Amino acid sequence: MARTRLYPPSVDPGFPTLPETPSGWTRTTFGDVLEVVERPTKLQPNEIYRLVNAKRSRGGISLRGELTGREILTKTQFEAKSGDFLISRRQIIHGACGVVPEELDGAIVSNEYSTLRPRPSLLLDFLQHYSHTPYFQRTCFHSSHGVDVEKMIFKINEWLVRPIDLPSLPEQRKIAAILSSVDDAIEASQAVIDQLQVVKKAMMAELLTRGLPGRHTRFKQTEIGEVPESWEVRRLSDLLQSIDAGWSPQCEGRPATLSEWGVLKVSAVTSGVYKEDEQKALPLSLEPRPASEVEPNDVLLARANGVLDLVGRTVLVRSTRPRLMLSDKLLRLRPCTKLLLPSFLNLAMGSDAVRAQILNTTGGSHMRNVSQSSLKGIVLVVPPLSEQAEIAGALDSLEERADAERSTLQSLQDAKAALISVLLTGEVRINLDASDQHPVRTERGEQSDA
Repeated sequence: MARTRLYPPSVDPGFPTLPETPSGWTRTTFGDVLEVVERPTKLQPNEIYRLVNAKRSRGGISLRGELTGREILTKTQFEAKSGDFLISRRQIIHGACGVVPEELDGAIVSNEYSTLRPRPSLLLDFLQHYSHTPYFQRTCFHSSHGVDVEKMIFKINEWLVRPIDLPSLPEQRKIAAILSSVDDAIEASQAVIDQLQVVKKAMMAELLTRGLPGRHTRFKQTEIGEVPESWEVRRLSDLLQSIDAGWSPQCEGRPATLSEWGVLKVSAVTSGVYKEDEQKALPLSLEPRPASEVEPNDVLLARANGVLDLVGRTVLVRSTRPRLMLSDKLLRLRPCTKLLLPSFLNLAMGSDAVRAQILNTTGGSHMRNVSQSSLKGIVLVVPPLSEQAEIAGALDSLEERADAERSTLQSLQDAKAALISVLLTGEVRINLDASDQHPVRTERGEQSDA
């Protein structure tokens, strides 16, 4: 399928243009408010050094590893201090920049990084948030050169002369505080999601091998471990109506016809449950094969993908709006519902024990591929249908809580993006006379007294 965008999503190639300078703000340049610093470090062969890197999409500065001076191949290294603003010269077009945190004070970076310190007229916290603006990213892109997007090099001297509009220090401080409070809420929401996933994984390990708490007192040893005595151990081939492969329209030689179908891509398996058009399925110009149609309660399995972690992952289809077809990188599993509930099949396929079986059938190569025939020999433990429903219900309720938290997280992220858009351009001004006053929309440059 043809690419619809020249650059990857992490790149913002738009031309950097500032609006009219808001009233009370000052137009200056990055070079006037930032100082380039260099602290050359002479590596000692036996000394251990911490190396850091900047994550893409403004993901911050993180520890890359610890090496002795002898092990570091690039000998030109510089010390980074807490509060430095680092820009990766090769990755800044992807948003690789950020502030060095206190815990990484004294780490080192190579000459592939530009190290900056804010001058008195620019607050570090304000700069950190400002680096998330489209304007900042566009100035970085247009200050980088190269014939290939992955080989572009950032030219710091070109970037430093680019203009920037800055509010007074009190307004910078207030704007940064507002955005930081949203960041705190985002971090707390993400922590809840992460913890729910830990709890779910622990519950899955218990419920899919021991059953519901207090339900079973007698257990038996099977080829995949100890399970309740009343549970069956069955081959997947005995539990499914069918295992169907996906379809690629590019391989068809017949004439195109207008249709309203969409392609369900392999990345769907990252969500666990596919509820509706969550990934904006692409329109087709060919009517797909009937065997490739996706229906509610189908369980889809990633048979191949460049991201190894996705291979063998499954997703339960709850809804198909618009009508969806299977891509050639997915397999469709339809259980015999008298033996196995779709929701339980999806959970069981996601267990560590079953996933290990799946990966063992794909061989040890980097490019793994799950075949229809190899899946048939996978072994599952099968409780009675009533207990399957209870186990699935218990885990689904946990996932519903996680979904609600994900919705909250998305709302917070959307709110932050909106605030960045209006606060860091002066479209919305902060009333500095009342610290608890909410910002209100005004005409550009006017101070609100509401």
